Amino acid sequence: MDGLHIGVGRLQPLDTDEYVEITLYEKDGCVAKADFTFGGDEATGRCAEAVCRAIAEHGITELFQMNNNVVYYNTEPALAVHELYKASIAVMAAKRAAADWCKKNGVPVPAQPDGCSCISE
Repeated sequence: MDGLHIGVGRLQPLDTDEYVEITLYEKDGCVAKADFTFGGDEATGRCAEAVCRAIAEHGITELFQMNNNVVYYNTEPALAVHELYKASIAVMAAKRAAADWCKKNGVPVPAQPDGCSCISE
């Protein structure tokens, strides 16, 4: 599969060892498959796995509408309150992977209404 059909996104907050990296494999504008790597505890891995499972077969640009609920409602066992931020790490990594694919393929990355550029950084 050539590089135009792959998007990679990673997020690692500066104040923690946890990170998630998601690789999207695109076919016909949709996520054909998504893989992940992670660092940290198993809850971080469960979040990354939930995102990858949930985004399969969805349009790449649809991922920009995703929020943390995709993790909260698709992770077993449920995250503890002090683990909820790990959902944000996984979701943002997926959005960055979508943005990477968009840039490689000349598809505009939606502007964020608050001016945040964190998706495309």
